[in-house]
Amino acid sequence: MPAMFQKKLLVACFVILSATAMAQSKPPFFYELISNDSKSTNFVFGFYPSTYFYTDNKDMQAFTSIKSAVINNATDSLNWKDYKLMILLKSDKLIRSYTTVAEIGDYACFYTVPGNATTHYQYYCFHAQFTNDDIAKVWLVMGDDQIFSLLYDANK
Repeated sequence: MPAMFQKKLLVACFVILSATAMAQSKPPFFYELISNDSKSTNFVFGFYPSTYFYTDNKDMQAFTSIKSAVINNATDSLNWKDYKLMILLKSDKLIRSYTTVAEIGDYACFYTVPGNATTHYQYYCFHAQFTNDDIAKVWLVMGDDQIFSLLYDANK
């Protein structure tokens, strides 16, 4: 092949590969923007089922953990008070996250998220074995009268 044709073919391959890589989607997630009129409460909650991890060993009860994120867009700090997640599985089984014994780190259920777009990550734990494909719906439960149905973003 002539050298010029090889260079053009190589450039075309790079363009196609770049376009394909950019078209790749992120894993699906659930989210909700929770805000009041004064914006003193103003945060985004995201739940990432593709991060699920099932743990089963003889030293503890088996559980599934899944990563979440809270992005506090208010100027004041947000005190997170052991809020729960409810998940409806496609099998129609309803499961609820539980309070861990962790006081610090990614498994702690009580923490403070500083304001001004600070992000905090937490793992929610469930006494059930399931995968991200088993999830039908997710709710964030912040109290008896504060239950938020999370929106699903397939990212496709």
